[in-house]
Amino acid sequence: MTVHTVLDLSGQALEDILITLAGGGAPAAALGKALDALPVAAYALGLGAAAASARDTSVALSFLLAFTRSSRFIASAHPAQQHPINLARNLSTLNALHGPRIGLALHADAPTAGWFRPEDAASPASAADYLRLVSSLWDSWPMDALIGDTDGGRYVDADRIVRIADPVYTHIGGPLTLPTDIPGKPPLLLLSPHGAEASTDPSVDLQLNETAPGSGHFVSDHVSLRTGAPSLDAVLAWPLEAHARAQRASIREALQLPAGRMAAVGQTPVFKDAAVAVRV
Repeated sequence: MTVHTVLDLSGQALEDILITLAGGGAPAAALGKALDALPVAAYALGLGAAAASARDTSVALSFLLAFTRSSRFIASAHPAQQHPINLARNLSTLNALHGPRIGLALHADAPTAGWFRPEDAASPASAADYLRLVSSLWDSWPMDALIGDTDGGRYVDADRIVRIADPVYTHIGGPLTLPTDIPGKPPLLLLSPHGAEASTDPSVDLQLNETAPGSGHFVSDHVSLRTGAPSLDAVLAWPLEAHARAQRASIREALQLPAGRMAAVGQTPVFKDAAVAVRV
C-alpha cells in the first residue's frame, strides 16, 4: 500500500520560505519549482507550531500558491483567531484562483472558544464542530447554483443561496459572498492525540492520529503527516525517492479522498424571507 506523505512547514522552515518568496525574483521562482519537485502529497502549514505561537496561515498559503504550480497545501485553522466566515471565504477564493490544491486541518485539542462564540453556550464546541461549520459555509452558495442565463436575465438560482443552520454555532449562518465548488471543496483533516477515538462527524474527510505522545507524526491508513522540519534546507533535502506523487492532481486525488459533499444540516434560502435576508 502506498503511503502519501504530508510534510509540515512550521517555525523557522516556514519563516525561511516566506522570506525567500517575499523577496521575489529568481530565488522565489526557484524555490517554487523546488517545492513542486518534492515527492510529497501535500505540505501542511503551521501544524507543528505550539498553540501560543500559532498564526493565521492564509497569508503564507497565498504566497505558496502563487509561486508553485502543482504543490498542494493544507492550511491550519486557529479558531480563537479566525472567524469561520472569514476563513471559509478566504480559502474558497484561493481555491477558485489556484484550483483544488487546498485543504484545512485542525488539532483535535485546539481551543475553540473565540470572540465569535457565545459564552453561554450549552457545551463547548469541538474541533470537529469548527471544521463542520467552515465546510457548511461553503455549502451556502454552491457553484452549480450559477445559471448565467444572459438572455433571460438570470445569473443564479437564488433559492440555492442559503443561510445554514449549524447545531452548535447557531448564530453563524452566512451565506458567503462567493460560490464554492462542492465536489472540489477543500478537504478537512483532524489531527488527534495518540489513542484518541475516531471522530463520528461525517464532515471530517480524514482523521490522523499521533503515533506516540509528542512524536509530531500523525498517520491514517494511507497518509503520513510529519512535523518538525527544522529549516528550509531540511525540507528541500527530503529524499526524492521517498514516495511517488501524482503531478497536477487535486489535493483530494493526492490524498485518495472522495469528492466533497454537502455538510450543512439545515438551510434556509435567504432571498425568500425578508426576516432572513436582513440578517445577511
